[in-house]
Amino acid sequence: MDRLHDTRARLRALSAPGLFGDYDHVELIELVGTSKGGKPLNVLSIAVLSEGRPDTGEAEPHEFLGQRVKIDGFKGWSFGVVRTFRPFAALDGALASLDRGGPWDPSGNPLIVGDLWPEPPMFAPPDSTAAVPLNGVLRNNFWAGSHVLRLTDREKVPFKPFFDDRRRLQALSDAVSSSIPIAFAGLSDLLGDVIVQIPVTVMVPSIKTSPDGRVSDVRITWRSGARKRPLKIAARGRFDHLLAEAAVSSEFQDTFRLPVSNHDEPLEAEILDAEVDDLIGAAASTSLIKRIEIRMNIIRPEPRRFVYPDVDGQRKAGQVRVVDSRLHSVGEAPAQDASYWQERRTDLEEKRHLAETRRFVQYRPVPGCLSERERALSDVRFLIERHGSMGADLWDPYLTGDDILATLFWCDVAGAPLRALTDGRDPPASSANLQAPPGVGAAPMPFPQRQRSVLERDKGNCQGLRLEYRTRRGPKGWAFHDRFLIFPNAERGPKAWSLGTSVNSLGRAHHILHEVANPALISGAFQDLWDELDEPDHLIWRSW
Repeated sequence: MDRLHDTRARLRALSAPGLFGDYDHVELIELVGTSKGGKPLNVLSIAVLSEGRPDTGEAEPHEFLGQRVKIDGFKGWSFGVVRTFRPFAALDGALASLDRGGPWDPSGNPLIVGDLWPEPPMFAPPDSTAAVPLNGVLRNNFWAGSHVLRLTDREKVPFKPFFDDRRRLQALSDAVSSSIPIAFAGLSDLLGDVIVQIPVTVMVPSIKTSPDGRVSDVRITWRSGARKRPLKIAARGRFDHLLAEAAVSSEFQDTFRLPVSNHDEPLEAEILDAEVDDLIGAAASTSLIKRIEIRMNIIRPEPRRFVYPDVDGQRKAGQVRVVDSRLHSVGEAPAQDASYWQERRTDLEEKRHLAETRRFVQYRPVPGCLSERERALSDVRFLIERHGSMGADLWDPYLTGDDILATLFWCDVAGAPLRALTDGRDPPASSANLQAPPGVGAAPMPFPQRQRSVLERDKGNCQGLRLEYRTRRGPKGWAFHDRFLIFPNAERGPKAWSLGTSVNSLGRAHHILHEVANPALISGAFQDLWDELDEPDHLIWRSW
C-alpha cells in the first residue's frame, strides 16, 4: 500500500546515530485486550526508542506488568500490559509488514489492529506551566522533549463500550497505572493507536529570565560524548492571543541571550538543529512566578468542645482543634496593568458565554410572576434541542408525566432515545392534597398509574417520539435525590446539567442550572440505576 513509506523514512531519519540519541533497541509497551478463545487486540501500543541494551535480541521473553483485569462492558475479555525489548530493526520490520497488509507484530506476537493511518509527525515538549496531554502515555518525557509518530485507528469499532461509558476507560487506566506509570483515562482518542516515541537525549535546554525581566538566557547542557552542533532557537510570548514579542537567535552551541521575556506573559520556544533543520528541543508555555501566598495555621491550646448527634441519633461529645489562619504574600503586589484589566474583561465575557450556552443560569422568581418559570422551561428545552439529537436522560425523584410533557416531548429529532427516571414520589407540596381524610373516600391512585393516565391523555400522536419512563419501586435500585438533565451520547462525550431543583419547581423558587464537571460519571450512575430497574413493575410508560 505504501501508506507508511513517509513514516518509515521519518523514523530512519530521526533515529540516525548520535543525532537525537544513541538508540540501540526499542522498548515496547503494549496494552492488549483478549477475548475468550480470540486473538489479542491492540488497545494501545507505545514503541520507545531507547538506549543501554545493545545486545537486545529477537527472542527476549515478554514481561507481563501486573495482573490481567476484567472491564465491565467487555464480557469474556481480559486486559493486560506486556513489555518487550526488541532490536531497532524489529520496529521497522513491523511497519513494513503493516504497510503490506500484514499484522502488527514488533514483539513477535501479532496483534489485531484497525485500519491505521499515519498522522503528521509531532514533537511533544515536556510539561511546564501547562501539561501536554500526550505526556500521560509517553515514557519519561521530562527533559528536551520527544519526536512522536502516530498511527491512528480512525474507526475504533472494538472500543465502542469505552465510549458508551467513560468510567470503563477510567477503570482500565487505573488498573494499568498500578503497574506502569501511564495514564490515558482522558485520552480515549488514542484507543487502537500505535505511538512511536523518539526521545531527545543528546542535550537538555534551560531558559531563564534575567533578574530585570527584559531578556531570557538560554543554556544548553550537552550529554557527555555527544557531538555539539550549531543550534537556533525561536521564542515568543503571547498576550490575549496576540503575539506580544518574538525573537530568533543566530547560530549557537551552548548559550544565547534572547531579547524576549517571560516575566509578564508565558514564553514558548523551539530549538532547531541548524545542520539538519529539525527540532531538537522545545519548551512548553512557561511563566515566571512573581508572587507566592503562604498560609500559616497556628493551633490554639484550647479546642472547641460540644455535643452532637451521631448517625444513630445518640448524643456524643465532639471536639475540634481550632487554628488561627493567616495568609502571607511574598513577591510583587499585583499591578493594575493591561493583564489586570484583561482578566476582569475575561470574567465578564465568561459570564456572558455561560448564560448564552446555559452552562450557568440563575433564576430569581418574583412572587406572583411566572416569567422565571417560563424562562427556566425554555432553557431546558434549549439544551434538549442543542444537545439531544442522540438522546437525553431526565433524572428527578419527583418527575411526573406533566414534567415530561413540558421537557422531553420537545426534542425535535425523530427517534432520539429519551429516558425519564423518577423515584415514584409526589412533590412535597402536592403530596398533602393526595391524602384522603381518615374514613372519607377512596385512597388515591398509585403514582405510576396517575402518571400513565396523564401521558395517555396528552401524548398526542407521538410522531417520531421514542421515550421510556421508569420508576424505582420494590427492592431493586436505590433512592436518589439529585436532579440532572443528561446527554449520554453527545458527540464529544457525555454532557450533564444539574437542574438545581425538580422540574415541577423550575423557575418557581431560587435555583441554579449549571453544567457539571464530571458528566461521564453522572451518566454512568444513571445508566447503572436504569439497568437495575428492568422489570415490568418499573415501567410507567413508553411511546412505542
